Amino acid sequence: MDDRYTLLFQKGNGNVINSFAQWGIVCCKVPFKAGGKVKDFSERNWSDEHGYDTYFPAKSCFEAYDAEFEMAYKGQELASNPFNLSLAMTAISNFKKWLSGNDTQNGSGTELKIYSPYSSIGRQKCFLVEISDEEPHLQMKDEGGNHYHENIVTFKVKFKVTDPMTDITLTT
Repeated sequence: MDDRYTLLFQKGNGNVINSFAQWGIVCCKVPFKAGGKVKDFSERNWSDEHGYDTYFPAKSCFEAYDAEFEMAYKGQELASNPFNLSLAMTAISNFKKWLSGNDTQNGSGTELKIYSPYSSIGRQKCFLVEISDEEPHLQMKDEGGNHYHENIVTFKVKFKVTDPMTDITLTT
């Protein structure tokens, strides 16, 4: 798989997981920020003084931010019924369960490391915020005398990045 469509994940010190190899889900857009918003400095507004009494720290700290990735599942299924997305929905459901820690009875954890080999941007201390509704697109395909639905399902996944400064790298 081309690196520009690969997204790698890790929970704790567990195995690094490739979203395409694990669930057939590719990354279409990586939103990691190179910049960021600086946290406000502490200030006091004294009524008998001009301006503000501002505390200037030795370094500025950055705020956490949301990162919304565009993802897609692509697969094919026999056209045994007019609208068959069972493999796509199973893959997306398993992806959602793993990201949210709901893939095991006691929970597998929610703290994530995320890395895009294409952008060379990686962040730690991330967690799932939201997965958008899916947008399925179907087209018919004939192969070997069989009719298939080629399914492409796009959706967005939003993560909270609580450590906006630490750069990480993951490899499989």
